[in-house]
Amino acid sequence: MNRRFWKVTFLAVAVGSGLAAAAFAAGLAAGRQLSAREAQQVLQRALGGRYERDRIRIRRVLPGFSPGDAIVEAQVEATFKLARTARGWEATEVRIADRDWRPLAALTRELSQSQPTEGATGAP
Repeated sequence: MNRRFWKVTFLAVAVGSGLAAAAFAAGLAAGRQLSAREAQQVLQRALGGRYERDRIRIRRVLPGFSPGDAIVEAQVEATFKLARTARGWEATEVRIADRDWRPLAALTRELSQSQPTEGATGAP
């Protein structure tokens, strides 16, 4: 089976999700704005601490829908492994750190099972 390695940049937007909740826990105190550096550190921890800070770029930090959350728009650099199958090229793994490849099947299964409903913010 031929395998190709592609470097892909994907956009992660944390809107009222667990990442926004993590941003709150990281220091979004009453009356204080979340800085881009704090948001970067929170996302780094949320991704298991395996991503280097320079692979997480914060595009903007906006106030959330309530005083206790924030909306963080970030760009996270990732490397994907693709395999040729009978159906064509398929992404099979993502590298989250040096020599640390993780299967995409679990992630894609989780994303397909948790389709957001219209108007849902992802907040608990």
